[in-house]
Amino acid sequence: MGMLRIAALLTLLATSMSAAGLSVENEYGGVEVTVSAESTLAFEGRTSGDFDAESDLTITRDGSQFAVRVMPREAPLDIIVRLPLGFSLRASTTAGDISVEGMIHRVRLDTDTGAIRLKVPLRGTRLTLDAGELPVGYENRHRRNFRMSKVDLGPGKILWRLRDRMKEEAITYGAYRVRARAPRRIEIEPFEPPSDWPLRFPWEAQPALTRLLQPEPTGTADVQEATATPGAEGGVVFRSDVRMVNLSLSVSDAAGLPISQLAAGDFRVLESGVEQRLAAVQAGDSAFNLAVLLDMSGSTAPDLVHMKGAARRFVEMARPGDRVAIYALSQGMFQVVTPLSSDRTALLAAIDNLPPIAGASPLYDIVTLAYVQELHARQGERNALIVISDGLDNQVTKQEAPSAIKLRDLTRAAEEMHAIIYPVFLLSGERFGRNWSKKALDRISLLALASGGRVFPAESISDLEPVFPLIEAELRSVYTLGYYPEDQNFDGTWRAVEVQVDRPDAAVRARPGYYAN
Repeated sequence: MGMLRIAALLTLLATSMSAAGLSVENEYGGVEVTVSAESTLAFEGRTSGDFDAESDLTITRDGSQFAVRVMPREAPLDIIVRLPLGFSLRASTTAGDISVEGMIHRVRLDTDTGAIRLKVPLRGTRLTLDAGELPVGYENRHRRNFRMSKVDLGPGKILWRLRDRMKEEAITYGAYRVRARAPRRIEIEPFEPPSDWPLRFPWEAQPALTRLLQPEPTGTADVQEATATPGAEGGVVFRSDVRMVNLSLSVSDAAGLPISQLAAGDFRVLESGVEQRLAAVQAGDSAFNLAVLLDMSGSTAPDLVHMKGAARRFVEMARPGDRVAIYALSQGMFQVVTPLSSDRTALLAAIDNLPPIAGASPLYDIVTLAYVQELHARQGERNALIVISDGLDNQVTKQEAPSAIKLRDLTRAAEEMHAIIYPVFLLSGERFGRNWSKKALDRISLLALASGGRVFPAESISDLEPVFPLIEAELRSVYTLGYYPEDQNFDGTWRAVEVQVDRPDAAVRARPGYYAN
């Protein structure tokens, strides 16, 4: 049995992935689909006989809709598909097996006697499987996730139905509908997204936060092993078996305006009241990592044009060497639109493919995932997380599907994050009344303060122009300080940190300390 390359079609960046779809008809052969984070729709074939690409197979395209039809003259041909994220799928066979692995928005599978193998997120996916007959010896191994029922269709007609047990509000990604007359085999397994997957479920945030609050003894986001580090005066400071603490902070004057151009000699750092010696200072002219989280949940009700415009402005704000990432809260999930990059052309192109404005608002969960996605690993660098949102986590509104993470826990974690959080708070949430917007502002202000940041209010997503210059000036006044604590006994206790600046009326915003793990 040989493998042959049939075709590879590159989906255009301008194509809306949420509207793209693939249909596969393969009467006698099988269909194997694996979802990929790449933007390439690729096909391969597997057959034991001869194959004529012109007569045995047709591949057509109508805009963002692709169709494959297999009509082999000799031996059955199995179709193997690598499907980009965001596509819908429809596949049908008579005797061929159907295998699907990954996350797909909408799926319809039909077979007569072929085997069914599904590897999908068991939490968050709607799944209904109807079969006229069950395979011999079949057992529902996922009773916790699915219920099996028997539907009476009339005299002598029985339908077996396997259906998930989730409530509608728990459905986060994907709806699978499978129909089979007498499948040879039914296999359902959980799909666990790989670490570099661009989609994250909100329930992944709680374990991530736990790791932040209870890190391994070898270090935290704030403390790192050091060997050779740039010194405060431009030289190199060598240490062995010691740990460096990194602090990100911003400095403003009495009028609230950012103060830039500070040097190492302008800072004093006190840990538990004891002055520390600075080993590294990164100022406003150093490269910056800026992650922008767009709240595209149903509560914000922004228009897509202005949301894209806001994302573009942050990309244009970046200087050479700066890196920008665009993330989104959409359909109740964390989505990476584009990872940290200094390629402006690629960033702007990715923004054209923002996900839809829809879904619940587990904001605190998604903020956690946005931080751990990339910034958590960039110790000692100048990092900021911009959150454009009305702040209405479903905890505030008491609606379905709220964040699992409590604000107090996220706030505590923010005190140790190596990134400053700057919420752009959309006052458009006031339209809901019930004092929700004020509660949301109070909560998100606590989060910003704990990280050393501050809130930038805006009337709506279409009224951000006054905010952009303020944020740009703020980012240019962010400093990262590094020092080796005099007390190298990291016993897990809280250590208060105070940063002083040798300038009249200077005000420092920084997190108040760290846990010495």
